[in-house]
Amino acid sequence: MSGETKAQDRTDGIGAGVAGESLPGPAAGAAPMPKQLLAPVDSLSGLGPKRAALLANLGIETVGDLVFYFPRGYEDRRKLSRLADLREGDTATVEAEIVRARAIRLRRRLSLAEVTIKDDSGQFKAIWFGRDYLARAFSAGSRALFSGTVGKWNGLALRNPDYELLSGDEADRLHTGRIVPVYRLTDGVTQRMLRNWIRSALDALDEPLPETLPPALAARYDFPPADGALRQAHFPDEVDAARAARNRFAYEELLRLQVGILHARAARLHEETGTRHVVDGPFLGALRASLPFHLTPGQDRAVADILEDMASPRPMVRLIQGDVGSGKTVVGLHAIAAAADGGYQTALMAPTEILAEQHGLSLREMLAPLGLDIEVLTGSTPDAPAVRERVAHGEAHVVVGTHALIQESTSFHRLGLAIIDEQHRFGVLQRGALIEKGLNPDLIHMTATPIPRTLAITVYGGMDISVIEEMPPGRSPVVTSRITPAKVPGLHDTIRRRAAAGQQTFVVCPLVEDSAKVDLTSVTSHYRELSAGPLAGLRVGLLHGRMASDEKDAVMHAFKRGELDVLFCTTVIEVGIDCPNATTIVIEDAPQFGLTQLHQLRGRVGRGTEQSYCYLLGKHKTPEGKRRLEVMCATSSGFDVAEADLELRGPGESYGVRQAGLSDLRFADLIRDVRLLDAARRDALEILDTDPGLTAPEHALLAAGVRGAAPSG
Repeated sequence: MSGETKAQDRTDGIGAGVAGESLPGPAAGAAPMPKQLLAPVDSLSGLGPKRAALLANLGIETVGDLVFYFPRGYEDRRKLSRLADLREGDTATVEAEIVRARAIRLRRRLSLAEVTIKDDSGQFKAIWFGRDYLARAFSAGSRALFSGTVGKWNGLALRNPDYELLSGDEADRLHTGRIVPVYRLTDGVTQRMLRNWIRSALDALDEPLPETLPPALAARYDFPPADGALRQAHFPDEVDAARAARNRFAYEELLRLQVGILHARAARLHEETGTRHVVDGPFLGALRASLPFHLTPGQDRAVADILEDMASPRPMVRLIQGDVGSGKTVVGLHAIAAAADGGYQTALMAPTEILAEQHGLSLREMLAPLGLDIEVLTGSTPDAPAVRERVAHGEAHVVVGTHALIQESTSFHRLGLAIIDEQHRFGVLQRGALIEKGLNPDLIHMTATPIPRTLAITVYGGMDISVIEEMPPGRSPVVTSRITPAKVPGLHDTIRRRAAAGQQTFVVCPLVEDSAKVDLTSVTSHYRELSAGPLAGLRVGLLHGRMASDEKDAVMHAFKRGELDVLFCTTVIEVGIDCPNATTIVIEDAPQFGLTQLHQLRGRVGRGTEQSYCYLLGKHKTPEGKRRLEVMCATSSGFDVAEADLELRGPGESYGVRQAGLSDLRFADLIRDVRLLDAARRDALEILDTDPGLTAPEHALLAAGVRGAAPSG
């Protein structure tokens, strides 16, 4: 075996950590950033420590943070509407005088603020539901701007409009009669305050912002110069100028990100400090001979990719991505067998004890007959010291566990392969801690969370990716439908009929116990109510995260053995629970769950040959909730679900975006900036192809930005 040297600075190939690669600093003579950008924000006139503390809530601590805090949108206040011209459905901005303001109490503890306003064309009302306290913000005779949509409330009214009080002095020219920036705010900071501070900061810059984009790229896309773009981003002459300015900085941000990811990946591909595994040994041969089914084409490709990686001396960092039920675990078995053939151990880390136990059962079923010893190590393993001793002495070929695997008390004899399931649930440091347990082991990430293309090439752009697109033969898409309250009795009859036919059902609830704060279904009360009522006589079980580990194991084993007809549970079954005989899942209060989570829950059924069904209960209270249910009923494709989820929620925590540093993007938006992202990736590849070390003078500030040295983001 070769290359058993432990790497000290290895990254796992995502955005976080790329700065650790060796990149040069700015070349001599490169234009530096203005020093004023590094000054604390309270160095500006009119901005003391108290206001600086408020800005810190927005992540603004320096003058650079302030001037690069871009608007979330703009209002064109060059043309104001007259009140008399407003019609239902119009979206308009008006300048008006306050006539009176009052708080109104409605029935059932509801309230609103009602403000009567006037201009030279007539009177109108502005109302805010549930925000009666706003009535105190307005005084008769003062003037304000109102921007919103016209609806009905005892006649026509601006419903929940944005507003801005006017002072009547020269400063109003910054806020009216022009295209006005609108920022995300925090308590204690108004739009006027933020605009004034940003204008002051821009006016105080005594030197222009240097050009940080390579000149050829700026010319290719006709991007405006950096200094002018910065000013147009905040106070544009035209809407198109604001859009061009934002695109310039968004592209540069994505370019830096892609250069960093691809540079780290290139460095890893040239490493030869990994383990050259045996990929044609007896364990792997025995596994292949023992499988009672043929692999799908996607599984075959993934296995071939993994074995090719393992045969090379470079460390493997590969993501296996496949929809729920696509057979990722079987692919992982091939890697485990290959590692064992060379005398190496495998660690498989899962995010929950239930999933770890599930993997332990599956691996024992498939690998123990081949002579491989499988251990499970979680926080509640009763004989944990004995398990750790067997792992440390090399008596265990595979250890499956949770965070217990990365505790200081856990050590390995010869860890050569690490597999991380549902990897987005672990932080970068946790994944790194597992790697450090071995001698630069090969690393496989597995995820059943479908990842949109924009995120896959950004979050996972530094990994090698294998996608399993097909489902195993004989499986049909899960039929998904919404159930209204009137149809619930019929649903209970359906569950009883399927139980009589030997088929099992999951009933998922969002809460463990009843709550006085939220009106949602608790699994404990639902279990008691249905098991004594509509489902009386059926064999029912209860499973939730507050139960003791041995209780959870007993319930899950009983369900897998077919000893239960219905399992009432929380989202502890979201990932990894494999019960082919379960054909029905009922999700209570479905609009409360995220779209990706709903899809993961649906993946608990449809794992056998019988047609399976997912029933969504609960009334949506928001347009987003309605859209989630529509998407679930319209498609069974995890990738379509993921694209819709990205549009509804943004990158979010569900994709591990915060762990990859993408939640800190200042200018780019991974939903609307797909074309910019594609262009940035192509250009990053081109730059690294011609200048791998970013040593050319035109790439000096780009290199500094990749290393996090550029104040511009």
